[in-house]
Amino acid sequence: MKKYTKANYLINEPKYSADARRPQLLRIEFSTEHTKFDFGYQATSYYTKGGWVRIHKNTFIRIKATGEKFTLIRAANIPITPIHHNFKTTKDWLYFSLYFPAIELKNGKIDLIEADPRAKNNFNYFDIIIDTKKSIELM
Repeated sequence: MKKYTKANYLINEPKYSADARRPQLLRIEFSTEHTKFDFGYQATSYYTKGGWVRIHKNTFIRIKATGEKFTLIRAANIPITPIHHNFKTTKDWLYFSLYFPAIELKNGKIDLIEADPRAKNNFNYFDIIIDTKKSIELM
């Protein structure tokens, strides 16, 4: 597995393409140790108690320019399949993070794919724009 990152930086509120019902991608942290995606998600009013969420163990990120894939190494505050997080009300919020191997991508696009893009309930994000001109350098 390649380790790419030479600098630590943060991209706040990156632009991407995804279904509006998906968790909000809040930021991406690139470090020498990992690539971390932070999300916020409000329970849906479609279900009486807000429904449930989880992340698939085979979730990966893909660098658009090369097609190179990096698989999920850890999830924080969201269970990995087959376990679910059940919301208690439709007003509940869940903040969670997904960790992938360290990559270096100064400018370009990546995808975050939970599972087959044709499945309507998966957390799939396409064409996430990485623009280091808009990044914050971390110490």
